[in-house]
Amino acid sequence: MTDIQRAARFYYLLRLSFGSRVDRHNFGLQRQRKPRINLIRLEEDLSDIHLRLCNVTIENLPYDNIITRYDSPDTFFYLDPPYWDCEKFYGPGIFNKDDFIKLQALLKAIHGKFIMSINDVPEIRNIYKDFIITEVFTRYSISKEHNKNITELLISNYNLPQINLGTKNNEIFENNLGTGFC
Repeated sequence: MTDIQRAARFYYLLRLSFGSRVDRHNFGLQRQRKPRINLIRLEEDLSDIHLRLCNVTIENLPYDNIITRYDSPDTFFYLDPPYWDCEKFYGPGIFNKDDFIKLQALLKAIHGKFIMSINDVPEIRNIYKDFIITEVFTRYSISKEHNKNITELLISNYNLPQINLGTKNNEIFENNLGTGFC
């Protein structure tokens, strides 16, 4: 299989799966909805993706190499590591609990800015207690069985702008703002 064929296969599987699992794809079917990929619009979709990513550098390196290589006062890192107790979700040996501590030490020494989104568990709060921790309220909606309101954390090394991130009394979910947190 060529690189182009492999990329097309990956894109096809990713668009039709949910949860963006790379180690195994999960598929669902709903008769009321159109498929998530339209091969007639594929060229237009790829053009849109190209425009969004034309000034983005994509690397396939361990996180510590990326942070070390690109850190500068002008760098902004967005980090989305596996959630605590979900370290094996992306495959064995990619990320483990020790990596949370290693990542914390790296982030403490960077010159740039970062935001990390992560699940709200006591272990994460303890490891990253020296940073600014902001609670955000969202909904996990990957499936009917796992459709629930939860609290996640945005951890940063700078003060985040004041935006409505939802509150327990005025839940963001009731405003039909979708399933994301911003």
